[in-house]
Amino acid sequence: MTRADVIMTSLPGLATIGFRHRRLRDLGDGWQILDTSGANDPPNLETAVSAAAERWNAPVLGVYIADCCAQVHGAAPGRATWSGHLPDATDTECGMVHRPPVSPGGTLDDLEAHMLEWAGAAGLKPSTARLSRALRYLYSWSDDSDGPYIFQFEQIYELVRAFGLPILPEPRPYAFDPHETPLAKVTTRWGLAALAREAATSRANGGREDEAAIWEEEALALESDVFASLYGGGHPLEQLNARAEWINAAYRAAREGTPPPERIHDLGSTMISDRLTVTGAENDETPNGSDSDDPTTGPGIWPEPA
Repeated sequence: MTRADVIMTSLPGLATIGFRHRRLRDLGDGWQILDTSGANDPPNLETAVSAAAERWNAPVLGVYIADCCAQVHGAAPGRATWSGHLPDATDTECGMVHRPPVSPGGTLDDLEAHMLEWAGAAGLKPSTARLSRALRYLYSWSDDSDGPYIFQFEQIYELVRAFGLPILPEPRPYAFDPHETPLAKVTTRWGLAALAREAATSRANGGREDEAAIWEEEALALESDVFASLYGGGHPLEQLNARAEWINAAYRAAREGTPPPERIHDLGSTMISDRLTVTGAENDETPNGSDSDDPTTGPGIWPEPA
């Protein structure tokens, strides 16, 4: 989460935090919040957030969300970066990997103080009552009469609301679906980009002695370009699709021991028009990364302690 006068996904150095963007919300007055992930899981988010705040000259809040916990990091230009662990600030042995590791001695009181100071420095007007409840919900929750049990990603959005941003809008619509064919052959978590990354890691660790195939670097570059273009700008969809088809054909050729196919540099205006027409007809709704019952949209679970 940060404040910027450009779309957040165009900020320099964002890939140190993540590049596989899922949901981007405009919160008003330049504030934006992005759900994203990267190849390095988890990243050293404390370092990345600190560097981003200086590079973007803006306050930055970064959260790494694991299965049962979250590590929160806050930074602002010229200020020390702070970190804290949720839902239990003292749980240094939560079982999840955090980089850096959870520091011993932290408390929710410490984390609350850091958050209030960060929000104030960022020009936000936090609700202390709502922030306190969002931080400590697990210790006051006993049954459904206390409200629904919430997961870590929901808790993080409750904290965002407590910063004085109470109504979270629907995410921005994508310019195209990054998981539609032919892009899906490369971009899914088990697609060709993931396969190329796994092969590179294996070679680096001495597990493979072969040379990288011609499609591997292309797949990694396409994956990055697809998500960078997700909210407009960047590479045209027709070019991304053509590259995905070539990569898939080159992958099959490598498996079969045959030469890679000739690259397609110009699809032609008619073919481009036909493909975009078909794509538009196949997608009745513009995806935005959310489910129909997305719990992170709207006023949240505890709107009353404002």
